[in-house]
This record gives sequence, C-alpha cells and structure tokens, in this order.
Amino acid sequence: MRFLVISDLHIPTRNFQIHPKIVEIAKECDGIFALGDFVDLNTVLLLQSLNRNFHGVFGNMDEYDVRDYLPAQKVVKIGKFTIGLTHGSGSHIRIPERIVNWFDKDVNVILYGHSHVPDDRVYRGKRFINPGTAMETYGIMEINGDTLKFEVFKEE
Repeated sequence: MRFLVISDLHIPTRNFQIHPKIVEIAKECDGIFALGDFVDLNTVLLLQSLNRNFHGVFGNMDEYDVRDYLPAQKVVKIGKFTIGLTHGSGSHIRIPERIVNWFDKDVNVILYGHSHVPDDRVYRGKRFINPGTAMETYGIMEINGDTLKFEVFKEE
C-alpha cells in the first residue's frame, strides 16, 4: 500500500493552493495522512474529496472549524504497523522527544509535522516520520507486509 504523507499546507495564509503534483499523487495513492496546519477547512474537504482513505489531524495554525472537524491525534492500524498521527507543538526542535509519550506503547510509527523539516528516525523504539512542509516537500510511505519505506520528495 502506498500513502501520501503531507503536513503544513498553510492555505491560504502562506500558500494559495495545494501543489498540482500533490493533488495528482493524492488521487493515485491508497490513502492520505495529513498532519495539520491546513489552516482552512476547505483544504481539508478538498483532500478528502481526492481520496476517500483520508486520515488527518489538526495543527496549531488551523482555524476553529478545522479543529472541530479533525482530532488532535489519531491512531491507524495497517498490517503490523500501528501508526500515530499528530501535528506536534511548541519549539520546532526536539519534537520526537516531546511527543513520544503522547501515544500508547503499541504505536510503533509516529507521523508528525510542525517543524517544516523532513525527518525519519527511530527514537525510544518508535519510528518518527515528518514529511516537511507541503509548500516544499511531501512524503510517500509504502507498507508491504513487514516493511515500511518512507521517502521525501521535493515539489517540482
């Protein structure tokens, strides 16, 4: 299975629209993981319309209607992987250290945003993945049996 992983779109405050490449990939993937800072609810609804297997959480820059529509955290089980979704908060550095205890111990992958910096590391036995900001980068996560691969791509 192949998933688009995005965060920090910041529409319409810093970006006017979702990059056309992200729209195209969203339609082709098996699902979308969106990690907050959409800002506008219309952006969330557009992403949901592109792929019915949409999983999202709100971020610190999201308007109240987005916060009412999406949870702050979410857990999704795909095969042997239990994936926690959150945006992150506070300082843009050392986010994995702060959010590691936000999920139950059975969560083995944590997707987060907030820092605008792509990341893929293991900390305290959990894999932390950040696609960066969708103003510049997006991630593709592939799950095949016991394997989870993640790659960051720069917008063209």
